[in-house]
Amino acid sequence: MTLAYPESFPQSRIAAAMAATRFGYGARPGEIPYIADDPGGWLLSQLEGDAVPDPLKSLPKTPAILRATREAEAQGGEALRRYRQQVWIDQHREAAQTILLAVNGPDPFRERLVRFWGEFFGVGLAHPVTAPFAHAFEREVIRPNLTRRFYDMMLAAVRHPALILKHDNHRSLAKRSPAGRDRVGNLETGLARTILEDLTIGPGGGERGREGSNWREPDVLALANMLTGWTVRDAADEPETAPAVERAPLLPSTFRFDADVHAEESKYFLGRNYPAAGVLEAEAALDTLTRLPNVARRLARLMARALVADDPPDAVVEDLAEGYAQYGGSLGSMITALADSNAAFEPALRKVKRPDDLVISVYRALAIRPERGDALLRDIAMLGMGVKDYAAPLSVPSGANHWLEPGRFADRLDWCAATAVRALQTDPGGPEAALALGFDVLGPRLGPQTFRRLSVALDAGESAALLFASPEFQTR
Repeated sequence: MTLAYPESFPQSRIAAAMAATRFGYGARPGEIPYIADDPGGWLLSQLEGDAVPDPLKSLPKTPAILRATREAEAQGGEALRRYRQQVWIDQHREAAQTILLAVNGPDPFRERLVRFWGEFFGVGLAHPVTAPFAHAFEREVIRPNLTRRFYDMMLAAVRHPALILKHDNHRSLAKRSPAGRDRVGNLETGLARTILEDLTIGPGGGERGREGSNWREPDVLALANMLTGWTVRDAADEPETAPAVERAPLLPSTFRFDADVHAEESKYFLGRNYPAAGVLEAEAALDTLTRLPNVARRLARLMARALVADDPPDAVVEDLAEGYAQYGGSLGSMITALADSNAAFEPALRKVKRPDDLVISVYRALAIRPERGDALLRDIAMLGMGVKDYAAPLSVPSGANHWLEPGRFADRLDWCAATAVRALQTDPGGPEAALALGFDVLGPRLGPQTFRRLSVALDAGESAALLFASPEFQTR
């Protein structure tokens, strides 16, 4: 039987293929026709329902983790070493549970957004202070705030002990504070600098523009003074079960404001005077920062780079920035703008899959629904990517140059071939089955050259190996 490449594809199928492969984690067989009914709606529907999926709801919360960490640090020595080993085990166990949400769950787009924001804040396993909190931070700060204002996510993040302890903000003492009058002040600037340089405006230090939105060193000091007193609860203050109101994203039960060490005077920050107002000062500063036009554009570019292309078109960035600004820094509106952006669905744009993208998409293409995620984590690690292996914001490589380095690329192709043959070695299907698989998981993204290669495959295992090695499958 002679097989011919289709002369054309419906636009809805093209958009569906892009939605599944670019913004999800790859299509399962038979999924693209379903998505084609409303590709943008398919993406947005995944953000409805419970913020935290059922498999993650019973996992340890931040207050319990904080208590365990303090107990281990108080004992020190061998007890602390054993605790850190257990942290590594627990975090990898939760990573194995979480990755199954991307492979088996109905909301791959939600999981991709969670991954983006997790790497954005950089609360990972490579830093000993943040390691115990890595997944709890994701569950308590990121997931509940995916569609809220960026301010809400930022406030929850800055109040979380992962960032407070990492940057020693619990030790920050203002000179002009009730406690500072009696001893030498020790103002910690790490959290303030991270907020400005990594989480909002970006690297600065130049002249302030007309919008008053470029920061300089005096702004770091002003924000650091605003953040004095932002600390974690003392062990004696931590309730075994937090009140229901404190489980809200903006009021984590581990946060405490200590007015005794807070700078009492007004602060001049980004061209504006902030009167002395205790904890409200830093809250107001965060609100100001998250509404700045250049912060909107920076976040839009970072998200477009993570989801669409290493060098995203200006049209995509502008669409996302306008969506963000429409409701005063709304992440939900930014995501809606992405789902509505024709430029973001442009098939010519391609982004090389990272190891986690590649492994998840192969499992989905082969319709494998594992009950445990350990094997996936091992495969991803073998391809050069560890579990939350970062210690700073935006430090995970995502560009093609890194993941297509010759040694890494050879490992990718070898893994794809071995996985395909192992999964389909008993399948007697010939060219028709090979092409069916290709169109099932790539849809119109399957190009004519790859089509011809699959047409002459000897069996299903060889066809899948060719498919997974193709440029169309290696990119999204």
